[in-house]
Amino acid sequence: MLEKAYGFDELFGSGISGQGQTVVIVDACGDPTLSADLKTFDSMFGLPPPPSLKIKDIGRNPCSDRGWAGETALDVEWAHATSPSAAIYVLVAAIPNPQDIYGAWVYALSNHLGNQISNSFGGAGCYNGACDSRIGQGIGSCESTRGTLGVNVAKILQEAEQENVTVIAGAGDEGAIGINASQVEAIPADCQGVLTVGGTTLSVNSTGAYNEESAWNGSTGGGYISNHEPIYQLNANISDQYRVLGKPDVSADGDPGTGVEVVDNGTWAVIGGTSLSTPLWAGFVADVNQMRSDNKLKPLGFVNPFLYETVYGVNGSSKLYAQDFHDVMSGSNKPWHAGPGWDPLTGLGTFIVPALAKTLGTYPEA
Repeated sequence: MLEKAYGFDELFGSGISGQGQTVVIVDACGDPTLSADLKTFDSMFGLPPPPSLKIKDIGRNPCSDRGWAGETALDVEWAHATSPSAAIYVLVAAIPNPQDIYGAWVYALSNHLGNQISNSFGGAGCYNGACDSRIGQGIGSCESTRGTLGVNVAKILQEAEQENVTVIAGAGDEGAIGINASQVEAIPADCQGVLTVGGTTLSVNSTGAYNEESAWNGSTGGGYISNHEPIYQLNANISDQYRVLGKPDVSADGDPGTGVEVVDNGTWAVIGGTSLSTPLWAGFVADVNQMRSDNKLKPLGFVNPFLYETVYGVNGSSKLYAQDFHDVMSGSNKPWHAGPGWDPLTGLGTFIVPALAKTLGTYPEA
């Protein structure tokens, strides 16, 4: 359903499917049945196996948790479905804490594992001054040095930008974040330096073609979460009454009611969440990077400035915007509502895959 609705099938038909790329997927705790489940998934949907599936434990022996195992299955299977010719490298953090998760980023960058790193999890933080003096002011904490952990995320993301690596993160499934919301953060989605992905409810017609979308009501993360507005959002004049960082940047299907089939521990289930929308975008970025490689261009890297300033333009005025994105204009997540152009539930909207891939795959400055 998703492949046809968003246009991945058209992209694959043109020979673009992530060939020569590696999608790096960061999860925690591990999934002992991952390889077998992926074979079952591929057999059902007629997909070739990935060129390689590598799994690496980062640091100490990982925990065991069926919830995280299911998360890993979803990430791998749907990153593969949207970039079937890309290799997959799963980095398993020992436990789901910032030190281990960001340690996986460092490992991926140090070893040049791939130009797209997918992080579909999210950690919520309480919104009051007792948690963190900055949190009470509505300041996202992802890019700061995280207390006694000593993890300088801003530095890691600067390295990713220099290495032309796109770091992708889910906006979370627990509602609005940041100013005027019950939770201040959705680590690592509250980082300026990541491409943050929200969730939608996707509707298709009887043939599986795209019909319409709305924001995933009451669940998708999004809001205003930092103490400064990045220049690329300022230049685009997004609808930001607070003049601070707005998230998410983009979206894709996330509602479990319009979710996808996943094999987990040998059992089929229908799953959604921004744990779905994130690997969809990770696979898409791998496809774009194949196109860029074919065109002798460097990998996409930190794509946010290009998306906002060139594809979207001032107030959504660029001709590319209507061509490349579905503008999601309905749905709510208190206190925010979707609307024309960028909004704090769905960002710029969802990809029209063939068109956006052509733009990102051919513009040298992207």
